[in-house]
Amino acid sequence: MKTLKTLLSFLLIPLSISIFANNIQVTNVTLASKNTVQDYYMIEFDLSWENSWRTSSFESNWDAAWVFVKATIQNQQAWTHGFLNYVDGANDGHTAATGSIIQTAVNTYGTANLGIGVFIYRSADGIGNANFEEIALRWNYGDSGFDDDDVIDISVTAIEMVYVPQGEFYLGDGMGDFGQFELGTSGSPYLVSSENGLTLGGGGASSLGNSNAANMLAADDFNDAVSQSLPADFPKGYDAFYCMKYEVSQAQYASFLAHLDQAQRSERTEVIYVNNINVYPIQTGNHYGIPEHPWRAMDYAAWSDMAAYLDWSGLRPMSEMEYEKACRGSLEPIAEEYAWGNDSWYLEGIYTLSSEGTNSETISNGMGVQVGNANSVSIYQGFGRPLRCGIFAASAENKSRQETG
Repeated sequence: MKTLKTLLSFLLIPLSISIFANNIQVTNVTLASKNTVQDYYMIEFDLSWENSWRTSSFESNWDAAWVFVKATIQNQQAWTHGFLNYVDGANDGHTAATGSIIQTAVNTYGTANLGIGVFIYRSADGIGNANFEEIALRWNYGDSGFDDDDVIDISVTAIEMVYVPQGEFYLGDGMGDFGQFELGTSGSPYLVSSENGLTLGGGGASSLGNSNAANMLAADDFNDAVSQSLPADFPKGYDAFYCMKYEVSQAQYASFLAHLDQAQRSERTEVIYVNNINVYPIQTGNHYGIPEHPWRAMDYAAWSDMAAYLDWSGLRPMSEMEYEKACRGSLEPIAEEYAWGNDSWYLEGIYTLSSEGTNSETISNGMGVQVGNANSVSIYQGFGRPLRCGIFAASAENKSRQETG
């Protein structure tokens, strides 16, 4: 599947933090109640975001907010991850807002199952803005290393996500010009029908080939003559998963930096100017890293920056196989396909912006309605910077796959 330049797709206020992508906001954060016997707080907050949906037809999926907690002793820059209560994923002690579901994501530390964060999403089909009030998460502060008498600052962060349901899908588009996946050496797309282990390369009739690594800038470690084994626990995209709904905004990345200590932050911060625009979200000399352009997609991020951000968020990178599943779903492949389902990218005009540089920035003229839009740094778009996160969904009139990018 063809890709454009990848943007990181993946403000410090004690007791409250609002992170904006397509205007997702966490507000009214409070430590509502405390249980010193079982060492937990109930953290209450409100959560809202725009362009939300849940459907039982067509894609049969929904969008969600990934919500996680960070905490520190008051007036210290020693933020740690807040482990949430987990029992069985359904009776975890959290309180969902009316019309929503809370699903705890768990990781195993020693013999304990600890909640890394929660997915919050609609409990019934619907479309429009999501507004969930008086959510309560049980935070086990003892599991996070805090004592009963500690005076604590807490931060709640939300990232917009999309649920990709379980099911078969194809890898590759039938073209062999840029290392596309294929069935063996046939040139045909490869059907992923399970999460079972498989053979990469080697020329076998049922192996997952890569068009003999044709024209790849950095070739894989397999080709038609060399094989590798991909184990069953590697995510192949058949099983259901979540992926980010939008690029990571500069505000989101700045929040990440604000919750690191000074030594950690020094490895992630610098000032980069392109066309006299500071494309990095950190102002020189600002301890808390307030972004100059909070609504814009974060760019000029290295792999190490992305990996660190995801680790901090309790997330992981998606695999290439998951990426193609998220883009293509169960549809048949199209030759030279882009992520929006056809082989064309809008190059005929330049975007005209309204409310430029604000959280309501939209495209007033120049949208590619039938061919596809992309938030990239491009001379064709007329800007030396990315646009704000969610701009195509906000600007689209028909809300088609191509129009929303």
